[in-house]
Amino acid sequence: MPGWLKWILGIIGLLLLVFLVFGIYLYYTVQENRTGSFEQIEKQVLAETELTAINKIERFHGEKAYYTVYGQTDNAEAKIVFYPFDQNQSNIISLNQSEMIAKKKIRANWNSQCQSCTLIDITPAIMSEDEERPAWELTYEDNTGRYVLEYLSVSDGSRIEVLRFNRLYNEERD
Repeated sequence: MPGWLKWILGIIGLLLLVFLVFGIYLYYTVQENRTGSFEQIEKQVLAETELTAINKIERFHGEKAYYTVYGQTDNAEAKIVFYPFDQNQSNIISLNQSEMIAKKKIRANWNSQCQSCTLIDITPAIMSEDEERPAWELTYEDNTGRYVLEYLSVSDGSRIEVLRFNRLYNEERD
């Protein structure tokens, strides 16, 4: 093997190693940025709300950003607390999960209305038009290939808003 080929292969190998290390570093940095404040938010939510135990924390970015905190009270009542990113206590929204339409029921109703659609996610959300109100955010691809965000009331499952996005190009499907 010629010497110049060894050098080129060595340099390519080194560059691949550098890119791999940078990619891993970037992934962990982004994850830390996304979840790094969860520990602080957990402490604040436990101090400022009636929750005594927290099961899970997620983030929701709508018109305003919220942490979605799943937890329980002293009487083992399951609640969802929407804690604003700006940490303004007056904007905290708390819901009893027993008063919400269950995620399974939302999924079943959606599935019966759109059998040929592909569900991506169902998550609690906050609609912020005139007032903040909780909703279920359904993300799916409809039967025409459009990406859809549908917002349903958490109390009765009625439709609040639907956003459909058209593709700007034709995609070949397998």
